[in-house]
Amino acid sequence: MNKVVMGALALGLLAGCSSEQMAGMKERVGQFNPMRRQAELDAQVQSTQPMQTVATGVIQNAPSVTTSVISPPAGTARTAAQYDTATPAQKAAALGGAGQTASKGAYLGTQTVSLGDPKEEGIWVKTSLVNSNRPGTIKLKDGANVLVDLKPLDGQGTAQISLSALRLLGLGITSLPVVEIYTR
Repeated sequence: MNKVVMGALALGLLAGCSSEQMAGMKERVGQFNPMRRQAELDAQVQSTQPMQTVATGVIQNAPSVTTSVISPPAGTARTAAQYDTATPAQKAAALGGAGQTASKGAYLGTQTVSLGDPKEEGIWVKTSLVNSNRPGTIKLKDGANVLVDLKPLDGQGTAQISLSALRLLGLGITSLPVVEIYTR
């Protein structure tokens, strides 16, 4: 029943169209041929010619793009351990403050942290919970904690942790740990 009503409605709408309007509709319908377009795209993929783009209904050659591979200079850091520039004394001091959390400072909050710039030296956390640099402590759920420098986070986004602090907590560089943040 619905098909009959829809067909009658379509015929009624088309009956009111002039022959010029009908010719225009036929032309637009003819331009949209998914099978023809797929054949054109398949031919481009197999061709060595640059790919083409469709802009405003006209097929155009895609702009050429120059690419290059940027390799780090010889002799620079390539592993997490090589990027970890904290000195043994800094690491010992950061771990020497174990237990200096709630009893020594104020609890600021809990945040998920991601790896910050691995080339930035120090043992730090950038967070929106502070407005200026200050000493702090971060603590994991399992109790592991590290003394850090708390730095304000520039702009919006996830809190960031230094590579050195992440490694002192025994976490991988791709981890997204949830840490409790305290002042000292």
